[in-house]
Amino acid sequence: MIRKSLVLALSLLLLLAAMPAMAKAPAEPITITVLEAAQMLAAEPKDTFMVDVRTRMEYALLGHPPRAYNVPWRLATNDFQVAGGPYNGGKAPYTGYQRSPKPNPDFLGVMGSLFKPQDKLLIISSTGEQGAQAAEALVKAGYTQVYNLSHGFLGQALVPEKQGELAQKYSPVHGSRGKLNGWLFWDLPVSHELDPRYIYPPDLKRMQTQK
Repeated sequence: MIRKSLVLALSLLLLLAAMPAMAKAPAEPITITVLEAAQMLAAEPKDTFMVDVRTRMEYALLGHPPRAYNVPWRLATNDFQVAGGPYNGGKAPYTGYQRSPKPNPDFLGVMGSLFKPQDKLLIISSTGEQGAQAAEALVKAGYTQVYNLSHGFLGQALVPEKQGELAQKYSPVHGSRGKLNGWLFWDLPVSHELDPRYIYPPDLKRMQTQK
């Protein structure tokens, strides 16, 4: 009887010791559609913020959701490569100026200067993949309400992956984006204005020091 009581008491102590750790377990990023994001921005505009984690070139040249803060998850480089060419010990995934192989080292610092841990952050990237990585980093850093927009700004490629080779050979829409489910697909508002309130803060600071 005494042995059973000791075992029970020990089990209770272990459970109580584990409870703080369980309570502090970080939330997971939540994946939502771009339409759900638009609804959130309309319903709760004061504490809900759109963060565009694409490169600064993409944000400026392709446009962005209005009032979206630009905080790049990966920075553009000056390394132009053809798809399949050598890049960072591997092969370039696309033809063009490549993104930095590692995340922007200032990403979390800049986010901390702009937002509070309890703010609702809607993360949009080109197709959702970079956004998922950025959202996960934010959750690990202590942000509690982080949402990644599936399919991102450009949307899914129109051509199914299994038809890729045939499409490349015969179809004029091979490689086209903005066709399925992304911000552009649903014809949601796009701005090309570079508002100092929303551009990447280090760029603004650099410009001010050069005046």
